[in-house]
Amino acid sequence: MTSHDKPKLKKIIGLRNIITDGKEWKYLLFYDVDNQSQHTKELLGEIMNKAEISFIVYTTKHGMHVIGLTPMNLLEYATYFERLNNLIPEYYSGQTIRLSRKEGETQELLGYNLDYPILKNLISIYQKRFPQLYLSPDAKLIEGYSLVFEKYWSVKK
Repeated sequence: MTSHDKPKLKKIIGLRNIITDGKEWKYLLFYDVDNQSQHTKELLGEIMNKAEISFIVYTTKHGMHVIGLTPMNLLEYATYFERLNNLIPEYYSGQTIRLSRKEGETQELLGYNLDYPILKNLISIYQKRFPQLYLSPDAKLIEGYSLVFEKYWSVKK
């Protein structure tokens, strides 16, 4: 293999689906979808709203990311992740969502619901990316939880 044949690796920053307040762990529902069909968008909204989870959905280079902003216990997380995986099958573990942008990637906010409790430090990340995310004065913000970030290598695509 020559140096021209080697895949180019890029360091990626991701966010783990676990948060802690130093006493217990909670889970965040993330999903990575490889299409942007209207039917898929509607299904995502239905599932997240049924779970009573505040969320955002935005485009990625090859599909969409769904970010749950409401902490869940393990059983709630597992129930709704399985529901997403059964209705919108994807090869995605749900443990880490990519925060870094891919080369040439433009992200567009497709939708959101901020009616349920919102992890303050998580929404602040996405408000910088999507300034149109408006929090009403009566938004139910949750503080005191630490996010868990992860660095990993990925083949540049």
